[in-house]
Amino acid sequence: MFDTPAGPVYQSATGGRAHGSRDFVDAAHGAHGHGTRFADLLAGDGFVDDALPASCECGPHTLSRVRLQQAVTNHEHKIQLP
Repeated sequence: MFDTPAGPVYQSATGGRAHGSRDFVDAAHGAHGHGTRFADLLAGDGFVDDALPASCECGPHTLSRVRLQQAVTNHEHKIQLP
């Protein structure tokens, strides 16, 4: 997340990202260059999907736009992915 004059922007990387020492290069959390970059204004309207793409080394997930807005309002720094 980062703030812009238009409002908070959510950013993540989507797609497969390897983590471990088997067949892939081990990359630390937050490593750049893995997956496809996704960015969107956090504020949505009636025409945007609530599900934002989110992923970690364990695989792809989605994050609720509404839940993330609540976390920003409440100054939460971590959200548990389902």
